[in-house]
Amino acid sequence: MRSLRNSLRLRTLLIVGGTAVLTAALFIMITLSITQRQMEQQARASLDELIDAMSSMASIACFAQDVTLANETAQSFLKSSAVARVSISAGNSVLALATRPDAQISAADIQRSITRQVSSPFNEGEEVGQVRLTPNWPEINRRIERMVRYGAGMMVALACCLVGAVALSIGVLVIQPVKNISDQLHALDAAEGGMLGQPLHHEDNELGRLVLDINALLGRFRSALQLKHEMHLAQVLHERTRLSAAVFEHSQEGIIITDADNRIVTVNEAFSQITGYSTDEAVGQSPNFIASGRHDKDFYAQMWASILGTGHWKGELWNRDKQGEIRPYWYSISVVRDNGGAIANYVAIFSDITEHRLALQRIEFLAHHDTLTNLPNRVLTLDRFQHASATARRDGTGVALLYIDLDNFKYVNDSFGHKAGDQLLKIAAERLKQQVRETDTVSRQGGDEFLVILPNVADEAVVLRIAAGILEALARSFEIEGHALGISASIGITLFPQHGKDFDTLLKNADAAMYAAKAAGKNTCRQFTEDMNVDALDKLKLKALLGTAIENDEFRLVFQPQINIETKAIVGAEALIRWRHPEQGEISPARFIPLAEESGLIVPIGRWVIEEACRQGKQWFDAGLGPFVVAVNVSAQQFNNGDILGLVEEILYGTGFPAHYLELEFTESGLLNDICHSISTIEQLKSLGVKLAIDDFGTGYSSLSYLKQFKVEKLKIDQSFVRDIGVNAESLEIIRAIIQLGKTLRLEVIAEGVETENQLQTLRALDCNEAQGYLISKPLPAADWMAFYQSWMARHGMPSGSVAPSPQQPV
Repeated sequence: MRSLRNSLRLRTLLIVGGTAVLTAALFIMITLSITQRQMEQQARASLDELIDAMSSMASIACFAQDVTLANETAQSFLKSSAVARVSISAGNSVLALATRPDAQISAADIQRSITRQVSSPFNEGEEVGQVRLTPNWPEINRRIERMVRYGAGMMVALACCLVGAVALSIGVLVIQPVKNISDQLHALDAAEGGMLGQPLHHEDNELGRLVLDINALLGRFRSALQLKHEMHLAQVLHERTRLSAAVFEHSQEGIIITDADNRIVTVNEAFSQITGYSTDEAVGQSPNFIASGRHDKDFYAQMWASILGTGHWKGELWNRDKQGEIRPYWYSISVVRDNGGAIANYVAIFSDITEHRLALQRIEFLAHHDTLTNLPNRVLTLDRFQHASATARRDGTGVALLYIDLDNFKYVNDSFGHKAGDQLLKIAAERLKQQVRETDTVSRQGGDEFLVILPNVADEAVVLRIAAGILEALARSFEIEGHALGISASIGITLFPQHGKDFDTLLKNADAAMYAAKAAGKNTCRQFTEDMNVDALDKLKLKALLGTAIENDEFRLVFQPQINIETKAIVGAEALIRWRHPEQGEISPARFIPLAEESGLIVPIGRWVIEEACRQGKQWFDAGLGPFVVAVNVSAQQFNNGDILGLVEEILYGTGFPAHYLELEFTESGLLNDICHSISTIEQLKSLGVKLAIDDFGTGYSSLSYLKQFKVEKLKIDQSFVRDIGVNAESLEIIRAIIQLGKTLRLEVIAEGVETENQLQTLRALDCNEAQGYLISKPLPAADWMAFYQSWMARHGMPSGSVAPSPQQPV
């Protein structure tokens, strides 16, 4: 549609046609107006002629006063359809009046009537009457309209023919040639030398001269364009030449250009910097003057076959520089041919890739080694095991796999930081390498775990001897940041092919043996047996059962009394969890608590314990028992990773148990894992009124500076020290030191695991505040607690509804 609106032909035809139509319409209107007037005049003339023709009869009738003749004459007038009414009168009397029956005569028609005086038939000078004729104007007008329409139709047809002829003439003679010129201009490619053709029959008129002028203009444009293109091409070639020279001179890569005979034509500055040879020293020589001699003839034959066959070659070449140093270079060699296709030059671009090779070697090393200790990682360890096992199959020997885990390494990290832990791991790695042979492999699996592969094992005694050496080496103290740190190791041993024919099986079995060594007291080694696999499967099964224990209501709490040593009053009850499975029966906490910590189930289990202990305590208090402290152990995982503050606040609110009778026990390692977090959490728990105690005090890396900041109320002496009272003097001194520390910091001290009267009396003599253990009572179910409590308090002369205050109650 848009193209039609922009068409020259269409617009010209519309303008010409419109002008012609308007002119013809104006001409027709004027002509029809004149024609109508002429026809009206002709009608009047016809009526006058009719009157003249009938005047003789009217004259006789008027002269004779003959009414009959007058009527006949009047009827004769009406025979003409142009007459509507006629009257013939003589003097003042009307002789005849005739009107056409279908005539419609208006007052205006009567006023336009034609009146003619009638003369005497004998004397023309004597008027004897008159004839009054009213024309039938509607009929006359219809006749005129028919004639005008006919004339108009003829004139319109004539005008249309005329306009069409004019438009056709203009289209053929003017517009079409102009359009042809326009189409040629659009299709013309001036750059290729195209010209407009002369329009047919217009060679000598204005259109022909216009085409000649356009062709002349195209010629001038083409010359200017060609000149500009040549100038731009010259500029581009100059710029390319300049850039090529700049690239050649300033490129960081060496460039050698030789002739067709492979003689050096020129080299760039980078060549001289890389090889040490100047341009003068290189020009005219063959490039092999810097060859290192490390490549044989076959290598060069293949290289030249590629250069001559494909026109290029890429690869690594070792060359010798002017100082005699042989280094690797990456070369790209290309062939340059002349216009005839013959070889004109060879261009070689090269760069020193020594650092790149070193980086690749470093990446290769990092991909197969531990970044901290530089020991092989699991990938490289697996590869070396594959080689060792293949050799063992061939030679009929064996391979030993030692799985080493550092004991108590977590305490080093928690107490002295990860930097100290990393230093310890590095020293441990060096000590491990000193205990094995050159052919053996020491690797780090991650964390504090190491693997040792001993190939070509013919005697198991050798393996045990190496394991013993490793245990001894790792048991020696580590001097780190001015501290003498002591750790040990647990080692699991498997043998190929007795304990497994593939790496994963041997590793799994060695892991099981390592855990068996830890279970045996650590700082020892164990060789894998099938029973260990059974233990591992039992462990997996137990972990699965543990996941549904809370839902199935299989847990219960027992409570062990805590007494004031001086007054014998019961001052607290420690809540301890027990698990009775419907099929497995009673399952020891020593079995399922470590599994709960490994799997993360310790968090929901810990929640259940706190909530159940508070609920039971509230039930006792409501029954009139006590009041006394209810103590609950909180795992390090729950303290550090769970929302212990929100949990305790929610449980206290839900159960209604008084906050100042709830005592939460934490281990030293749990508190020292994140000091800032621990201090903040303890302060918020204390703001609730909850009491806090440190469990198993003395077994970890006790930090006295942080102990004061923790602001706990109680220290709990580990039962391992209490058990050695009367047996080990060192344990007694440790207990004495802990009690003295409690007095200094104004903390209560409780000893657990009291089983003999001698132990209790010794603790009393040392001024220990509280005690718990089987001497007082074993842990009791909630249903038996009330009877025991009442019986104990009554036996010692105290009411069951009150608690005697501790003599060491902190202010």
